[in-house]
Amino acid sequence: MKRQKVFSGSEIKFLAAMGLVMGFRELSLSMLNPFITLFGNTLRGSTTFLCGLAMGIFGLANALFQIPYGSLSDRIGRKPVILIGLTQLLVGLLLAGLAQNVYLFIFARALQGSGAVTAIAYSWIGDDIADSKKSRAMAIAGIIVALGAVIAFVAGPVLYNITTVNNMFLGCSVMILFSILFILFFIEDKRDMGNVLAEKNSGIGIKEIKLLIRNRSIIFLSISGFIFNFAMSEMFFIVPDELKNSIGAKNMWYVFLPAVLFGIIAMNVANTISDNGYFTQTAITVFFMLALGFVCFMGKVLVGIAVGTILIVTGFMCLTTGIPSVMNKIFHKEKRGTANGILQTMTFLGFFAGPTITGFFMQHRYVSLVYIVPILLSVLGAYCIKGVKHAQFSYVASVDN
Repeated sequence: MKRQKVFSGSEIKFLAAMGLVMGFRELSLSMLNPFITLFGNTLRGSTTFLCGLAMGIFGLANALFQIPYGSLSDRIGRKPVILIGLTQLLVGLLLAGLAQNVYLFIFARALQGSGAVTAIAYSWIGDDIADSKKSRAMAIAGIIVALGAVIAFVAGPVLYNITTVNNMFLGCSVMILFSILFILFFIEDKRDMGNVLAEKNSGIGIKEIKLLIRNRSIIFLSISGFIFNFAMSEMFFIVPDELKNSIGAKNMWYVFLPAVLFGIIAMNVANTISDNGYFTQTAITVFFMLALGFVCFMGKVLVGIAVGTILIVTGFMCLTTGIPSVMNKIFHKEKRGTANGILQTMTFLGFFAGPTITGFFMQHRYVSLVYIVPILLSVLGAYCIKGVKHAQFSYVASVDN
């Protein structure tokens, strides 16, 4: 008997297209993340705290724009808002490439972060894919994004060895320009401006947003998003400096490449298991992997750094697709952009808090807190996921009735 395909041809084409666009965005950001603090240290006016702020402010700006852009995409469609966000990212990359002092660099990073399109991309996928296939759909797009990260972690150190970080920023801006043109001409938004405006009840208002924020499931999922991004961003603050001192910046890919490859495999397995009804157990396990990763860092030896990086990157990749997939199953498409906006707001606040707090701890020599805080947060994340189990499908009726 011929095996039935999980996705139709049009669904595969759509997922591949969205994955490609998200992959280019991930490639441009992942290629540069290991060098943000290293580059920041070369700029006028730099301090350890300001370098951490330069990395973290990307997350703060992203968080501030997630809900407004998510809600706007519910009203006017996904495509125009994604194009606006990518344009902001493009300008931010160009400014970073021209920066000579740390304050312009911080502003450029904030502008990059204001191009908040992650929630919209997840919502767009959620619009077109059935609930029973959402986790696997996220995994397909996630694998393409992860391949971008693989290329980034290999190409980044190589490019760092032969050119300047300024030129890397400028080169990444070209990739984002390609993404803008690709979306503009080759991806169709089924919820286009005309159709959405014709729906009188499209989008949600302040009252409904307040209801969303008070919902138990969205609170727990959003806190979980904050925690795994806190861990990942802190890793990008700690690991590059450790590797630079041990194997050199140009050889960072020896550690990052295996981590991403292992993460791709684990993400695919985790999403399949989650689709079969075991999201809670999977996510709790992954949060304990994050905690163990920071335990490995505490020894400050190369093997521990490598193992810890693999655990944290793997955990991040599993949660960054699994948690939005659950969120997309909870909400109908008219509310999905706003709901994902709330989730991504908290997620990117984690990206802001991680390196900013770590930079403060390191500058004031509170070294033990650099490891203790993410370990405790990871345990809290496991608790939050356990709380979602009984509440995750309780909200749809309360919003729509």
